[in-house]
Amino acid sequence: MVLLIVLLTPVAVYAWNDCPYGLLDDPFPGQCPRYLDSNQNQVCDHSESPSSTIQNNSSTTSPATNTSLNSNLISDTLEANSTPTESYNLIPLAVTTLILYLISYLLYLESYLQRKVFYTIWKYVLLASFALAGATGLILVVFINYGIHSSWNLTIDFWHAEFAIIMAVSTFLHLHLYWKQVKRIFKK
Repeated sequence: MVLLIVLLTPVAVYAWNDCPYGLLDDPFPGQCPRYLDSNQNQVCDHSESPSSTIQNNSSTTSPATNTSLNSNLISDTLEANSTPTESYNLIPLAVTTLILYLISYLLYLESYLQRKVFYTIWKYVLLASFALAGATGLILVVFINYGIHSSWNLTIDFWHAEFAIIMAVSTFLHLHLYWKQVKRIFKK
């Protein structure tokens, strides 16, 4: 029985306090589409604090196994909280930005786009991605510093990362556009 508890505990631990919206003890029916209540206590498992479950486990096990279970639960909880809950579109965004750049570059080389228009397009792409990544970053700083937990936290974090990916790719493309000027800076 103890072996079964030790083997199944990490599965339950990964549902503790990993709410992508930062909610704590979210009651039924839940504020997000990820609501999950596997233990039928009318509280979303993703927003449930691990301390209440550790207390429930401690009443059903012996004191000798309780200490080892609690240390395992706490270490698994810390590990679960440190893993990201979302994935970013690094490859699709980088490839899409690069393909759009190559298409516009080919149009520029074939004289369908004037040089000024081509350079202006990519200056604005870099400027817009920088401004949006910066604005979403500032919003996140305010949320973190003032402890604001809302459903927007995950969304803003996601878009901050997406704009930052576009900005990073655009920066390298900007270096390609202004390669001669960059070389002059390093020659001096």
